[in-house]
Parts: sequence; structure tokens; C-alpha cells
Amino acid sequence: MELLLKYEGHHIPPGWERLQGMRMGRNVWVFKLPHPDAVLALMQQLAQDVDEQVLALTLVAVVQVAAQQSPALLLDNAVPFMVLLTRLRYPWLQSGIEKYVDVHFQPIIDLADSGRIHAQEALCRLRTPDGALLSGYETFTLARHLGRLDALDMALQQKALQRKAADLEPGMTLFLNVLPSTLMQPHWPAQFVQWLSDWNIGHQEVVIEVVESEKVDPAGLAQRCDDLRRQGLRIALDDMGAGFNCLSVLGMVRSDYIKVDRGLVHEARGSRVRSVLLEALVSMAERLGATVIAEGLERTEDVAFCRSLGIHLVQGYLLARPSYAPLTGKLGVPAADKSVPVQRVDRFCITDVIESPPAFDIQAPLTLVRQAFRESPELPWCMLTDGGRPVAVLPRGRALARHTRTVAQGAQPLQRMLPFNMGLTALARSLYLERMESTPWAVVDEHGCYIGTLEPMMLVSHLLARQAHGASLHPLSQLPTGPTLRQAIEMRIARKHGYLELVYIDLDHFKAFNDRYGFVRGDAMIRTLAEILRHVFAMSTECMLGHIGGDDFIVLFDQPDPLLIPQLQRAMAQFHTLAQHLYDTEDLQRGYFVTEDGESHPVASMSVSCVNGSTGMPQDCVEASARAAKLKKVGKNAGGNVIVVEAQTPRVIHPEALVDNMSGWEAHVLDILQRLLQEPRGRDARALDHVFKAYPFFEVLFELDAQGVQTCANWINPAMYGRIRAGGAGANRSGQSYFAHVRDSGQAFVSPIYLSSATEDFCLTIAVPMYGTSGRFTGVLVGDLNLASMASLLENRVVA
Repeated sequence: MELLLKYEGHHIPPGWERLQGMRMGRNVWVFKLPHPDAVLALMQQLAQDVDEQVLALTLVAVVQVAAQQSPALLLDNAVPFMVLLTRLRYPWLQSGIEKYVDVHFQPIIDLADSGRIHAQEALCRLRTPDGALLSGYETFTLARHLGRLDALDMALQQKALQRKAADLEPGMTLFLNVLPSTLMQPHWPAQFVQWLSDWNIGHQEVVIEVVESEKVDPAGLAQRCDDLRRQGLRIALDDMGAGFNCLSVLGMVRSDYIKVDRGLVHEARGSRVRSVLLEALVSMAERLGATVIAEGLERTEDVAFCRSLGIHLVQGYLLARPSYAPLTGKLGVPAADKSVPVQRVDRFCITDVIESPPAFDIQAPLTLVRQAFRESPELPWCMLTDGGRPVAVLPRGRALARHTRTVAQGAQPLQRMLPFNMGLTALARSLYLERMESTPWAVVDEHGCYIGTLEPMMLVSHLLARQAHGASLHPLSQLPTGPTLRQAIEMRIARKHGYLELVYIDLDHFKAFNDRYGFVRGDAMIRTLAEILRHVFAMSTECMLGHIGGDDFIVLFDQPDPLLIPQLQRAMAQFHTLAQHLYDTEDLQRGYFVTEDGESHPVASMSVSCVNGSTGMPQDCVEASARAAKLKKVGKNAGGNVIVVEAQTPRVIHPEALVDNMSGWEAHVLDILQRLLQEPRGRDARALDHVFKAYPFFEVLFELDAQGVQTCANWINPAMYGRIRAGGAGANRSGQSYFAHVRDSGQAFVSPIYLSSATEDFCLTIAVPMYGTSGRFTGVLVGDLNLASMASLLENRVVA
């Protein structure tokens, strides 16, 4: 028995000859099979050295050596490599992929309404016979290899509608992904409408998400979407800014929603390129009358930046992960501008400054419109609508002009369309960017229907009447500091009556650490604590996190928080875990470090003082700070890593033993890196985009051969494009500590925290060895994580 391959790659995989492959002609390879059951093992070995896209073009056939098969029959038995490999790996799929489809829901949340669930998105999962759950990416990859994409898509739609009727709240909007190839099938619309009727689902309750996995004719897609809209369904363009949903599609398809790709949203505040692109997409969506939904929110800074742009519908793991049982009610969202480096969201409401001139349908008789102008001599214009949606403005002069015969003839196009919940910052940006004649902007509700107009000059007047109070931020931690922080403390103390909780946090022996290890590691330690505090208190809606200066932080609470002590204890444990990567191994083993003066200082401890006014309300922030210093002295006498709470007799709380209960994150990430060794890793720079989507805490991955030379270009997390330099193929990294450690010891490597010259951020490098089929060392797989990602892992914000 033999395995025949018609290989279409340009480079001969080095391992194929070691597997006794014989090359016949230019593209055909022959491999001997000792028995029929050896096909799967051989194909898995062959796939290790070849990009999946090349394998998709490679034909394979299993033939009997003794049988003299005709060329036609041989060709008839040939199938794409990945199709046969998938059939062998997952034999249970031969009975049909559709029966294993599982529907999970992820909510789309309205930030402007305190976390109300605006809609639920149906996501595809595959439940294997042994109960394991495959991700949406894995499911659609299997379906593509089996040629069952359309069948899977239809099964998902049907089950999602069934689940909506059975499990979602009445009237809850469902976002449903549909492949363009399915959408364009002639009989699909009738089938879909029939399903809606079967389960008594209103057309207006379903939003069709046009996914970006396939390239289609924009004109044909626009026509089909218009047909669906006429039946009452709504349209969303998914992953805008990536894939095939490009500007040509945006320009032709009338969509109700635009979902922005997570690669633009994630950490957009730290990237000028991503922030500019995101602002541009928001601006275009406003002009087109569409509502923007931001996907992939994983940090509180992402949420605050979306707020500052006027984006109020969001989705992401920070807020809610997909689950089988749909979530209900209002979800906890990070408080606006409490502890993140963006502008404070103004409590401005656009409805406070809009006017409501009369609106007429664009097909209305001109006599009716003229009558309205004559009855209201002060009326400068009226709004024209189509199906309730604003489409144009009719100025008074044009409406009454003799040459005007119809309403449409006198109409002027709208200059701007604004959502009703747009923030003041985004409005001001719009005003600056437009700088045009004083023509009215239309304001629409969440369904795109007209509710009023806003004159730009009225907005100017309103802006001049308000005073912006921008927060001053500490350059290292990007937390409020200076006058902004002092004012916040004074404001809480000035209340005199009511609740007071000022939590002072500082690092023990920080000056000694700075002297021993230098300012770079000192800055890394401060950033480490800042990121941990940011994540620990991210979901505490009634608190403000600030950086007093140096190694001193503070948390201000407006309401009692019963979880305060557990949160502080968790922060201590997480700091103890991450700070270990800032010390030399010898100091960690001893449990202390020694400065030049011979003094010994313990490793990684912090003190917390809680001033609550129980012994009398402090007069100002100076007295509050002095009271905290006294509590801190009590804590010093009790030893490091201690919480002292103000009382007539101060209460001293020692956290539970800071053992390695949180250090499992290292083993967890190293295990993920080990698992990546079993996956095909193409040489293309974007070959591992799906890996970064599943494990976003990796910034960059790359591979070294046995001599320490990088085998191909860096695989870069799409969220880091523009910050990490591409390339790297051929670079000699044999002198790097991670390579030498892994090569010489055969063990995984975890570096200390260091300042990356590429991203200007604090990072950590991990590496694992690679071995060939014979057990011989073949190289190293390396990955970098940034400090914020490490804090996210400890806080279980990112679940791998």
C-alpha cells in the first residue's frame, strides 16, 4: 500500500525524505505504508513541515501496490490532503457535521445604559462525541476541509433561531452570522423567512451579520441585503477593518450596524495607527447612518476609549464570554474614566441641545410642506425622511421658490447624521473635522429614526459654556495623579457625612530595590503593581484608582465594598507572583536581597492602610495621608504584606500565605506554547492569526532552528501591528539567554520582566524546546507577553 501526493509547494519539506518519500517527476511523491492504519500517523508527520494553505492544494490518494489502477480511477480517488487528514482525525464527522452543532450566546452590551444587554450574538461551537467543545474557528476549519461549510452554516442558523425562540427574552435582538456564499443562494431567503414564521420570530428581532470569510461581488451582496431589509430584517457588516469587508462593501451595502474588527479596537488607545483608523470608521458609520459595535474589548482602557469616540455598543471577553445559557439583565461594566488613561466622559446628553423642527416624508406633497413654512415664519428648514429615517434637508427658500416642483427637487443632502447617545468629546471632534456651513445635523435613535436636529453653531455655544476637566495622568502608570487626584480626595473628605474609604497602597523597601536593581526594574515594579490594581478593581464601579507618586497608590471608594479585603489580598498574591520575575534567582532563593550598605531587605512585599474615618473625619488630604502613615507604621511592626484598617484599635489583617497558588499561569502559558508545537505553523507572517485570536496575551511568536537562527518572519499579534517590527527571518539569536537555556537544559524558559525596545513596554519572554520524530533537538519556539497580559492572566480575564 502506498500514499501518493501531488505536492504544489515551492519548497521541498526537509522531513519528507527522512520518511522514505520518493519523488517521482516534479510534483509527485510516493510513501510506503506498512499497513492501512499507518495512513493517519504518516499524514500527520507530513503536515508538520508544510503550510496548511499549501496542503489544501495538495492532492493525495491511497493505492494498493498490487492493483493496477487506471489513471482515471486513480484521479477519481484523489482528494485534497486536508480533506483526507480531517476524515481520518475525526471519523465521526462522516455521519454529518450538522448533528454536533452547538449554539452559544455572547451579549452585545450598551455602555450608555449601565451595561444593559442590547442583543445576543449566536456563535457556533461543535460538541464532539466525547463531550469536548471545539471553538468556532476550529469548527469552520473542519467544515471547510470537508466541503460542508454551507451545511454547517444552515444548521447553525436553524439551531440559533430555535434557541432564540426557546431561551432568549421576548423581543431580544439576535445577531446571526451568515456566510456570503449562503446568503447569495437563490432559495436561502425564502427558507430563512419560513424559519422565522415557524418559530414566531419577528423579522425586526434578527440582525444578519455578513461575515468576512469570503470575497463576494459587492453589488450582488448589496442587492441581496436590500431585499432582506425590505422584509424587515437588519444588516450588520462583521469584522470591518479586516478580511474581505472592505470600503467597497461599506460603500455599497446599506447596513444598520458596523462591527469593528477586534484588531483595531484592542488597545487602540496605545496605537496612533489603530486609533486613527477607528476614528475614521466611526466617522464613516455616522455619515452612513449605521451604529458602530466594537468587538474584542479586553481591557478597561479599550472600553473608555470607545466611550470617548461615542461608541456605546460593545462586545468582548472583559465584559462577558460566550456561554450556552444566555446572560440576562444588566452586566457590570467598568466605570467611566475612574482608573484609565482617557478623557473623562462628560455626562452630556445630546437631546439637551437638539431641536425638533417638523419632518416630512420625501414623497409628501409640496403644498403640505409649504403650508408648514407659511404657518411658522421663523422656521429655517425642515427634515425629510424615508421610512422614518432622515435622508435630506429642505431649506425654507428652496421650498417656497417658484421653480421648485416637488419636495425632492428642493432637497439638500444631509451633512451629518449623529446617534442620540453620542458623547460631547466625539461631538467636538466632529465639529472640528467638518468646519463647514452651518447646515443642520440629523440626530437619530437606536433604530436610525429621526428625533431632531443639531446646529453646529449651537454646539459651539454649548462647548463654550462648559469647562472641560481633563485628568492629569502619571506618565508611568497612566493613572490619575497630581491636582486631579487631590481634588478627588478632598471632595470625598468634604462630604463630612456619609461613607469614606481611602485605601493607601505602597511597596515595602522600594528605594532599596531601586538602588539594588536600577531604575528600569524599579519602573517595571511600579508598572506591575499598577496593572494588577487596575485589573483587580476593574469591575468595582464605585471606585477611583490613583497614583500618588513614586511607589504610593490610592483607591477611593464612594460606596462600601464588601469585597475590598479579598480584593486587596488578591492583589498582594498577584504582585508576589509577578514581582518574582524582577529579582535575581539568588535573591529569590534566599528570600531577601542585600544592598551596598550590607542591609538585607525581604522580597516583594506591600503595605495597605485603609482610612475610613471611624476615628473622626480627616480635615483634608494632608491629615488623611498622615493618618495613613500612622497605620502604615502599625503594619511595619507587624511585618510586610499586611492590611491595616482604621479603628480605635487598628485592625491588622495578614493575607493568606502567598504561595504558588497563582504561579500556575506560567505553566499554563508554557503548556499552550507546547500545544502550538503540534499545530502546523506556516511561514506566512499571518499564519498564526487564529492563534493570537484564541490567545491574545501573546504579542509575538517566532521559531529558531537548532543553531539558534530564526527560521521565518515573526508571527505578530494583529493588535501589535505598527508597534512590533515585522521580519526577523535569518536572524542569529544563538547568543540569547532563552536559546542557550533551552538548548543546554532541554527545559522551558521564563525570563525576568524587561523593557522591550520594540514596544517600549515591559515584557516577559517564554520559550520551549522542539524535537524531531527521532527525539533530536531541532529548535526553540519563543513567545513574548506584555505586562498587562500577565496581569490579565492572573485575574483570569484571559482564559486560554
